Amino acid sequence: MRPETMLLRQAHPQFCSNGEITSQMFFPFPKDKGNLSTYDGDRMTPAESFKHYTELGFLSVGVWGIQCAQVNETGLTSRADPVAGNPAHAVIEFGARMEKECRKLAKKLKAFALINGCQYPPE
Repeated sequence: MRPETMLLRQAHPQFCSNGEITSQMFFPFPKDKGNLSTYDGDRMTPAESFKHYTELGFLSVGVWGIQCAQVNETGLTSRADPVAGNPAHAVIEFGARMEKECRKLAKKLKAFALINGCQYPPE
């Protein structure tokens, strides 16, 4: 992926408060094993990622993005991670960081996502 590649993240309704995304949207849960799932914006448009995600039965109120270069600015890394049924799957790697550090990094990712703006606001 290129530095300007946009990593697309779906905004679950629980991760929005008063119409704004929360940093929880960028926090990896234990089941994620230190990786935050995204879509590779070079392989799938924001609208296509929304359609794919919601057709799997998941909820999303919009798609937000962070460039690979912005991920690197936080000290994190990202990589392509194709999976069955989703060749555009990519991850932001948090690794084995402690929860407190992950929360701080999630806030930095949220700040970048807000700078970039909503990539796909569904109607």
